[in-house]
Amino acid sequence: MRENISFNVGNLILINKVDREYKFFDNVMGCLKGKTKHLVESMKAFINNRLDKCVSINQLTEIYPEEWFQTLKFKEKPKQRTFYRDLERIGINHVFIIEKYQQLMKKNNLFSKEQFPDFSSSYFEGQKAELGALGYSRDSQPGKKQIVFGVQTGINGIPSALTIQKGNVQDKQHMKFMLKTVEKILDKDSLLVFDCGGYTKENKRRILDMRYNYLSLVPRNNEVYKSGIKIYKQSPKGVMYINGIKYKCVKIKKEKEIFYVFHSQVLYKKLKRNRNQKFKNELNKNDPLIKKVEKGKEISRFLSRKGEIITKGVIQKQLGKIKNSYITGIEGFFILESSVDDEPYKILRLYKKRDIVEKLIRNMKEGTELRPINCITKEAIIGYLVIIFLTNCLVRLSHYLNKDIVDKNLKLLKKKLGSLTVTVIYDQSVFRFSVLSNISPEIRQILGDSLKEFREKPPDWM
Repeated sequence: MRENISFNVGNLILINKVDREYKFFDNVMGCLKGKTKHLVESMKAFINNRLDKCVSINQLTEIYPEEWFQTLKFKEKPKQRTFYRDLERIGINHVFIIEKYQQLMKKNNLFSKEQFPDFSSSYFEGQKAELGALGYSRDSQPGKKQIVFGVQTGINGIPSALTIQKGNVQDKQHMKFMLKTVEKILDKDSLLVFDCGGYTKENKRRILDMRYNYLSLVPRNNEVYKSGIKIYKQSPKGVMYINGIKYKCVKIKKEKEIFYVFHSQVLYKKLKRNRNQKFKNELNKNDPLIKKVEKGKEISRFLSRKGEIITKGVIQKQLGKIKNSYITGIEGFFILESSVDDEPYKILRLYKKRDIVEKLIRNMKEGTELRPINCITKEAIIGYLVIIFLTNCLVRLSHYLNKDIVDKNLKLLKKKLGSLTVTVIYDQSVFRFSVLSNISPEIRQILGDSLKEFREKPPDWM
């Protein structure tokens, strides 16, 4: 007689809830289902795992029991190579899958006019990843190869796009690929809100040619800022309060471009304090070098074809107090540029909504544990990122369906769902039945009627 076994089902119920509402997997996977026996089941297993234990693919069959796979409608416990093959299939067909997802969201009118694109990266363990390249690391792993990805989400929190590039592609270049991805799905006059990473003349022109609008933070170029600050100081200023912080603003119109020059005393004090501390730390760090220079000692050595290069120093003395070179004179100021002429208060509030896409990226990295990536082949890497993206899409759709859920933290959601378990009990008469346990008020709020349906209508394998 088999032993009784328990496993988590909260994540599966959440997935099935969204799937029933939007026929998610039928629409997203489309005709791909005919190319393999269990591609949809594998995708559900990958997504379920990302909302549960987040183990690597080669551990799925070891960590999860046979009953878990039966719940996902597998006819038998799959082999490890089956999962790897299905992951690569997802990667090969990623363009088709993302397009189908976008069509589903557009069909249900879930793409808002205010869209927030942003870019990030994740690093690899090892050096054999096909898409890996050295580049600016947002994960403080400069010596490891990485991959760059872009996501876009609406102001309603529903993700709308995913782009994937090699790890050395800059945000300005990546923005071009993002614009191609969203060109066919957004309504005209949609507003793209992004930071200075995607700010270029070419990207702005392309957005306008697509009959969209843009709102962006202007890069902190001293000349541009000093010109705007000069006008700011000579002009009457509007005053506004957002989240208890006071801002002053001057709006400057230049042909089709509108610049919003903001100043915050709170931001000024914070930056001034940080840069003064940075300057002080730099002086303290270099104190030992002063003694070496004064005694004529070497500072460092470098190898060359002609021998060792020995560096020594000369002190360029200054009259008076040493000036803090980190202070630029634009502290406390920031400039937003837009093709939309509106009240500065509305423009600033809208730009601050960018934290929606920042939270999405954080949930991808921390909630579904995107990093580090252990896949090697190009197709598997892309498939892995698609799974991470669609997992977060399903979570956001579940929030959209349940307006009562206030807390959008994915880590906390996983913890709550992880407490809901089903126990499969085998009795001596070879019959088996299941018991759902740990149903808390929070679980009822998140899963609602789906929880009741699962209890009253057990899966086919029961």
